[in-house]
Amino acid sequence: MFENRFLSSITVGFLLMGLAMLGCNELREESSTGPGQDSLATENGLASINGLATSNGLASFNGLATSNGLSSFNGLSSFNGLMTTASGRTTVSYLVKCALPAGHQITKQDQLGNWYTYQGSIGVGPGWENGACDQSCQQAVSACMMAHVNTAGVHIPLWLDSPALAIGWGQNTQYPNQEGTYFGNIFTTDASGKTPAYYCNGPSFTKEIVPGRLGGYMPNTPYSNPFGKDALCQGNCIAADSPNQNDGYKACMGYNIPVTVWRENAPSFSPTTTYKVCAKNSGRCLDVKNALTTDGAAVKQISYRGADQQKWYVTSVDGGYFKLCAKHSNKCLDVAGAALQDGADIQQFSYGGYASQHFAVSPMGAGFFAVVAKHTSKAMSVQNSSLVDDALIQQNSYSGQPNQLWSIVPAN
Repeated sequence: MFENRFLSSITVGFLLMGLAMLGCNELREESSTGPGQDSLATENGLASINGLATSNGLASFNGLATSNGLSSFNGLSSFNGLMTTASGRTTVSYLVKCALPAGHQITKQDQLGNWYTYQGSIGVGPGWENGACDQSCQQAVSACMMAHVNTAGVHIPLWLDSPALAIGWGQNTQYPNQEGTYFGNIFTTDASGKTPAYYCNGPSFTKEIVPGRLGGYMPNTPYSNPFGKDALCQGNCIAADSPNQNDGYKACMGYNIPVTVWRENAPSFSPTTTYKVCAKNSGRCLDVKNALTTDGAAVKQISYRGADQQKWYVTSVDGGYFKLCAKHSNKCLDVAGAALQDGADIQQFSYGGYASQHFAVSPMGAGFFAVVAKHTSKAMSVQNSSLVDDALIQQNSYSGQPNQLWSIVPAN
């Protein structure tokens, strides 16, 4: 068994072969200075599978051929398709990550002659390095790629289970929430001319709500649930053989190499502890304007000084969401007027259990969280990425910028 951890926030480690593997939405793309340079690790998730549409497969018009090795000129072209754009090269990085095992890499040029090196990691299609990617390889790489999609482009830690030998079976207590299972073949089209890219829901898919993942803000997904909205895998897919029948599924709709994904628990906050909530970009913290105790008072950022209007109770509510309520007023964060648009102000308001007062608090690595409104799936943000005191707090579509990332630590 081996365990593969996200480089920038979790240590890379390898354990004994045979258990399931932890994967993360990770990009490792070489700088364009020449072959053989050290890879740069970033925290970008796979926002989409570039070139994949409902009416064509990934191999169509993308300079990619499953009949030839990735390392060959005819397997992955330097002059057309994926290697010619930044988003296409991101897709290539995940193809290589999924297909090739750790210690293997390919080096490619783009159409301008710049060199990029891509590292293997998971290894569900090792033969594709120098040879063809057959149907089993295509299904395994497809499921792995889909499992790594985060449409908001952010990374989250994942635990993977699969009949693919490079992944295997087994659970991890740190990842108790079965999100869903991914299956299909993104390299092909079916009889109707559509790309068969699918998922079904696990029983915990709404837990640990993360923008861009199942149960969270998820626009422009490259896959769909063929069994119906929010339909579970149970009863629609074939469970793994005993003693791993609770770990995931060995087949769905005739696809025999699905990948089942598990996620971490939602963060835990003590209901009797007050917290300071501070923006990554500025280090300044949530504050109620002029320490007002009235409904509708604006919420802003200001340098932390330990005042009660800067201390917040973070309390769990139904469905994995939280309410954040100011100590001085006992009023809670609220999107003004339950507005749906970007730029709507965050205010304090008497708690009424409204969706505009419920927020997903999603860990985004390095001790920071995205705070995302339930009714819009938009993230709490510092207006205009301001670094100064008194900047307003608003909701905006999540993009993973530092003004949308927050530390939440006990107040002093």
